[in-house]
Amino acid sequence: MRNHTYFLLALLLAGCVENQQHEQHADSTVQQEEKPVKEDKPQPATPVPEAGNTLPEKILRERAAGTVTLLDGINGKPIAQVDDNVELEAGIPNKGWSATLLTTELKSTQQEGTVLKKGTPIVANGKTVGKLLQDVEIETTYKNDKGVNTGIIRAAVAQSKLKPGSIIENALAAYLKEHPEHTLATMKPFIKQFQLESMDNIAPFINYYNYESAADDPSPGFRTVLAFHKDKLIGVMDSRKLQLESTKFVQLDRGYNGYFFADTEEQLKKSYVKKFNEFVNAAD
Repeated sequence: MRNHTYFLLALLLAGCVENQQHEQHADSTVQQEEKPVKEDKPQPATPVPEAGNTLPEKILRERAAGTVTLLDGINGKPIAQVDDNVELEAGIPNKGWSATLLTTELKSTQQEGTVLKKGTPIVANGKTVGKLLQDVEIETTYKNDKGVNTGIIRAAVAQSKLKPGSIIENALAAYLKEHPEHTLATMKPFIKQFQLESMDNIAPFINYYNYESAADDPSPGFRTVLAFHKDKLIGVMDSRKLQLESTKFVQLDRGYNGYFFADTEEQLKKSYVKKFNEFVNAAD
């Protein structure tokens, strides 16, 4: 009996050793399979954002795309150099160029007609954001919203040197592609970013708008107008050309361009066009 017992124990021990060897071999196989294979090719570097792509949360005017040289006229001589994101009040494009206004904070003694010497820093919010490349006369002065004496310099800028996303017509076309609902609720972030003002004196319509650049006209009219009826965006009026999908073009008075969405009722469109034309013709 003992002999049988010893024999059975020997078989069990042998089986345990064999199973343990199989398990160890299996573990070794799994580890080899899970071990990452070394690649000879280098991993691609993380893409670096292209300079000049970032934009501020609020866009009142166009922004410089990287370091930009401003000229004293179209294809003229360099007048100033500004840093990335500096605000430029660019006018209507003409053959790839725009007249623009550049502002700089001044000393309290510097007024209209003062000549700023070459190398004078351009200052915004107390920080240097560029410099003059030649002597420049201040065109006008005013107090900004912080009460700081501010001067205006007239220049010219190439359209290619403006951030596309800071040009409201470009930004609007892209935004409407991403938000095809065309409701007031979906348009609110865009209205907020471009700081559009509201106007309800063309009842029953509500407009959100900004003004054209004073670089072309010291008393500018509307630039971009978002027209709403019952919280629905029915169309866009603009002093400049737009590329909007699924819209019907209407030529408005005083050179304005109208773009009405295809689902806007014809009678509603006619009513708005009539009221808009009456309003802009009555304006100074």
